[in-house]
Amino acid sequence: MEKEKQIYGWIIAGLRQSPKWLSEIFYFDRRDEQFFSILVTDYFLFNEDLSPADDVQCTYSENTIELLADRLRRMHDEDDNSIIALPRYGEGLDDYQQKADSFLNLNAINLEKATIWDIEESGSINIKIT
Repeated sequence: MEKEKQIYGWIIAGLRQSPKWLSEIFYFDRRDEQFFSILVTDYFLFNEDLSPADDVQCTYSENTIELLADRLRRMHDEDDNSIIALPRYGEGLDDYQQKADSFLNLNAINLEKATIWDIEESGSINIKIT
C-alpha cells in the first residue's frame, strides 16, 4: 500500500505541473513499467542525434545516461508509443485523485508492477560554452 501511495503522490505532482512551464516533464515507460521525469537541462547532455555531448559533464552514472538516451530516442520515434506523457493541469484542480485514476485506467497501468525511476539525487550538469 505504501508503494501505491508513493506512486499516486508522484502522479499527482506531475498532474499539477503547469502546462506553461516545461522545466520538468513526467512520463510513464510502458516497456519498463516505470514512471520517470525529465528535466529540461537533461536535454543538454546530448547532441541532436541523442549521443552524449562532448562539451557537457554531469554526475549521472553511465547507466542513467544510457537509459535517459534510450527513453529520449523512443519519445522521438513516431512509431514507438511506449512512452506516455502525463497530462499537465496546473494548480487549482479539485479532482487530482480522479485524474490520476483515469490516467492509470486509460493506460492499463498495473500499480503492483509499476515503479518510480530513482536516479542520483544530487546530479549536476556543467556545460562548456564557447
